[in-house]
Amino acid sequence: MMQAIDRYLLRQIVPTIAVILFIAAVILCMERLMRLLDIAVGNGVSTLVVFQMLFYLIPYYIGLALPVALFLGVLLAFRKLSSQSELDAVHSSGIGMARFIRSAVVLAVVMTGINFLLSGYIQPYTRYLFRAVEFNITSGVIEQGIGEGVFMSLPNGYTLRVEQSRGAGRELYGVFAHKQEDDGHIVTLTAKRGELMSTAMDGTVSLRLYEGNRSDWNPETKGATTLAFDVFDWPLNLTDLVRFRARGGDQRELTLLELMRGYRINLLAGRGASNVATANPAADLPPEEIVAPSAVAAEFHFRLVFTLSMLFLPILAAPLGIMTHRASRSFGLIFGLLVLVSYHKVLEFTAAYASATGAPAGILLWTDFALFIVATFYLFYITDRKAGTPPVLVMEAHWVAFTDRIVSVFRPKPKPAPAPAE
Repeated sequence: MMQAIDRYLLRQIVPTIAVILFIAAVILCMERLMRLLDIAVGNGVSTLVVFQMLFYLIPYYIGLALPVALFLGVLLAFRKLSSQSELDAVHSSGIGMARFIRSAVVLAVVMTGINFLLSGYIQPYTRYLFRAVEFNITSGVIEQGIGEGVFMSLPNGYTLRVEQSRGAGRELYGVFAHKQEDDGHIVTLTAKRGELMSTAMDGTVSLRLYEGNRSDWNPETKGATTLAFDVFDWPLNLTDLVRFRARGGDQRELTLLELMRGYRINLLAGRGASNVATANPAADLPPEEIVAPSAVAAEFHFRLVFTLSMLFLPILAAPLGIMTHRASRSFGLIFGLLVLVSYHKVLEFTAAYASATGAPAGILLWTDFALFIVATFYLFYITDRKAGTPPVLVMEAHWVAFTDRIVSVFRPKPKPAPAPAE
């Protein structure tokens, strides 16, 4: 019998979770897709690159939607069971809330493991890949070439733009380059076509220009000199431009294992909040030793707390979903979402504060977690043990009374009836 009840509860929860995950993923992806298309169109790259970037964002969006989907799945399932008196039938058979919710908790364990895998290992790599592609787009360099119609800042101080780009950005037509020194000296290069070439054994990239002019304007003499050329090899050092930094320049790009290792190393070395191993992400150091110790500690504890909080979402959602036929159908849902979002924002603020100030992230974040767990179990306990009106309906009654008092202050007072004439 109990296995049948467990399966029945899961059949009420799982479809809702699937629908919410799908809707949330579509909404979040569509919102980001518009911005990515603007970037792609503005930098003259293929829309296939946009969908590649969107694919890298999917693990992040799923990680955001999983807790909400689990919470709403359990809450809506219990709301349906209570509104149709099925929950009363379960209780009358001697099955308490603690036993009835067991299958939902098992589901939460599975989803916590999925979120642990996403936030701990998949998201750091996909976040880095997304930023690498975004860097290539915004710098105008794709596959070590130059995009057309893009004003690209080069390491040598020039701003470069080409009208047409072919051969993966290595054959250029309508080349224009401009540079202005601090003293006002201006150098301008124009050429009918150009070609990216490797002209040295060390792989240094240069731009070979054909049929062009070089113009130098001197602010002292207020005059310009122009030199025409048939072929001109122009060193660009594009290798410095096209090489994106190594993974680990941001603590969110570190895996959970790297964060744990970095957190342990920082504790043993006694590094404080302001101590950073190096400011150069390209240094030959592990990624966890590049980020500030306070950022490593804050990110490590935040991921653990955020992921483990999913285990207790069914215990919070079930009491908020219980209702009676005469009760409002929206208070528990709105109040639960408000609690869930507020808790997530508190964790984010606490982690950001600890990262910026060097405050003990472990103490602060795990204190938030403990308070959340205590409040959750207290609500579940009094809902399970106390007979009569569920606590969520008591909260709703207090809220209605409070709003009625506020509204009554602004409600126009009725005019007194005139006295009868004698």
